[in-house]
Amino acid sequence: MLKEKIFISLSEDLLFKEAFTHIDNRHILIDYLATMTNFTKEYLESVDIDVVYESIMTKTKINDKSMRGDIIIKFDNYIINLESYSYFDALSFDKSTSYIMRIFSTQLDRGEDYNLLESVIQINIIDNVEIPFTNKVKSNYFITNEEDINDKKLADKFIIKYYRIDKAREIEYNESDREIRWLKFIGAKSDEERKLIAKGDEILMAMDNFVYEYINDEKTKKIFGEWAEYIASEKARKIGLKEGREQGIKEGIKEGIKEGIEQGKLENNLKIVSNLLSMDTSLEDISKITGLSINEIKELSKN
Repeated sequence: MLKEKIFISLSEDLLFKEAFTHIDNRHILIDYLATMTNFTKEYLESVDIDVVYESIMTKTKINDKSMRGDIIIKFDNYIINLESYSYFDALSFDKSTSYIMRIFSTQLDRGEDYNLLESVIQINIIDNVEIPFTNKVKSNYFITNEEDINDKKLADKFIIKYYRIDKAREIEYNESDREIRWLKFIGAKSDEERKLIAKGDEILMAMDNFVYEYINDEKTKKIFGEWAEYIASEKARKIGLKEGREQGIKEGIKEGIKEGIEQGKLENNLKIVSNLLSMDTSLEDISKITGLSINEIKELSKN
């Protein structure tokens, strides 16, 4: 349990979800969506937005998998999936990709018209990227032709968007550069930094105030404390698995080299023994020349 006032980056999965889905923050969510997509704020304010997310606060077990369900936002003919990864590795990539594929592919029941498919957009905020990835702050992924990347299929139905916090930190921004400002705000590493980025912006200041009060409330401190411990143990488990795999590979290479050396010795000895036998050299003399025992020479002579 966390007793003192604490800081948690908004990029942390749990806080990201709790903050953006809270009913009091719907105007903040709309601003965020308008910033990260081509939808205007006016349009988003005019439609009925349905936010699907099961809060951790309704759960009794910290490791209850369903409590970590992703944010699904539905309006008109669109489905938007929001994700945040404070640590982005190969498993994270596989998870996010498989999730959007599942959302897209399970929309229709058997026999329904494919024209009823809704457009699916996944927005990934990523930091501490541990896999080869584009160096751009923002990148969009579609279904494309490998020989012609401009040949996009279902471009109006399927898109994955990635925003790199680590790259956004390297960029200076002005007040009109809202994408970068949001990314810097989400990835801030202290209360002071987050407040400084939010200063003068009503939406960001409102989110900053909400986050600060929310995570320091006595009713939620225990949950976030347990969550921090759970995340730490998960990271340790992943590191352990990774190190275990790497160690296994090293041991495999080591054994392979050893086996190769032994095989090389065997083939070399076999060749020497065969040559000496063809010259009618006695087993005793071959033993003296090679250092092999009489029995080893006999075994080699059988091959």
